[in-house]
Amino acid sequence: MSSENTSNNDQNNKTTPNKSIPGARQEMLNNITAASPPRFLSLPEIMVAAKKLEDIALVHEIAVNKNFKLEPQEPPNNSLMKQVKDTMHKAFWELLREQLNNDPPEYTQAMILLSEIRTSLSSLLLDQHTKLKEEICQVLDVELIQNQIDNNCLDFEYYTKFILNLMSKICAPVRDDSIHALTLLNDPVDIFKGIIENLSLMKLDMANFTITAQRRALNACSADYEREKFEEYLKVKPDALNLTAEWLKRHVNFEKTTEPYHDIIVRAYMEIFDWDENVIFPEALSLDKDRFLETNKMLNLLILAASTFIVTISTTTSIIPNNMEFKKSLKDLILFLLKDNDSKKKNVLSNIVEHIVLCCNKHLCVVNPDGPPVLPDMVSAIETQILLIENPDNKIRILVERRFKEFITAVISSDNAVPQQCPLGLSAFKDELAAVTGSFLHLITYNRKVFSKFYDDILKNLLNQCDLI
Repeated sequence: MSSENTSNNDQNNKTTPNKSIPGARQEMLNNITAASPPRFLSLPEIMVAAKKLEDIALVHEIAVNKNFKLEPQEPPNNSLMKQVKDTMHKAFWELLREQLNNDPPEYTQAMILLSEIRTSLSSLLLDQHTKLKEEICQVLDVELIQNQIDNNCLDFEYYTKFILNLMSKICAPVRDDSIHALTLLNDPVDIFKGIIENLSLMKLDMANFTITAQRRALNACSADYEREKFEEYLKVKPDALNLTAEWLKRHVNFEKTTEPYHDIIVRAYMEIFDWDENVIFPEALSLDKDRFLETNKMLNLLILAASTFIVTISTTTSIIPNNMEFKKSLKDLILFLLKDNDSKKKNVLSNIVEHIVLCCNKHLCVVNPDGPPVLPDMVSAIETQILLIENPDNKIRILVERRFKEFITAVISSDNAVPQQCPLGLSAFKDELAAVTGSFLHLITYNRKVFSKFYDDILKNLLNQCDLI
């Protein structure tokens, strides 16, 4: 047993959102499979296809997620895989303890571990660390150590001190305490176990450092890599973009066949804002499903907040004249009250009316200490107007949503960085709107880099079919 073992097409169809890279790959594979007619594939073809999707998912995550880092992979608690892994690890370490406690001690398991520790230490060093590599080879010489064992003169403490001292030199600062703790142990099995666990974490540290250091270079070629990998995947599954074709087809005006592809794709992108977690995303978008849904949530919250802001201002205008300080306080309060709520749930606005009235009274008290607070009739009017916003057909809500989406459409339609005017009457929310638009633009810009060729081919084929009819 090695140390690796010991240490480590209908839009109404429903699916479960995934957050991990394997989950995103599986969702893409599920989408592709659901969209495809029956076809027999050999096991090698399936394995190659799955590996391509895994590679695409990893590269994609590094490219679009600036906070991406590799994490230790552990099976879910109480899962069969977790039970099997724990049982195998326990058996391995118990066997090691049993061998070391024999009289004389047996070192079969220990030598397997020592050989892998030597390999792991060398793999953590850079090419220029030639002296350290030579020192590892000289000190952790398996043949020499075996001779010491055969002659009953093995100095176990010497080798553990050498390994721990080297690990302390090359580890990230975050590992200093755990490696120092190993120097205080006396049980050789616990020391071995701690060394293996920390070396596994140090490999992750090195991989994450490399990703961070090379992120700019990776980003420069990641879209090309994803496109090439997906082209290879299409050779195995030619129908792997069926859902994507259906998505684009919904936005083709077949009576206007000279319309630029760019305009069709923009309309298709804007449809994403109408989707929720129950929608099966097109294959070309599935790796970003959770990110798109998060952007949708941000926009829906912003629509509710801006609508609430507008009706409050318009209802109280007779007692609170135009005042920028009050508007800012009111906007910040509404966003704060809504930020942890699901904008799609009912009654999300019912609990914020009281806070809004208090905000109004606080402002009135400042501008006119001797004046009356908001009168009951106005409180009732504020509450009525705010609660009406929960209805998707509410005119204010529809107006706000349309203006926000017109702004986003204008931004993503532009081929250059031309400033866009903030929607009329909604300038108080310009920063929040810019954040939503920026997040969405970041996602679709990268998506275009990868899939624009495929989109053009799909649209060309659709319009050619129309011309033949």
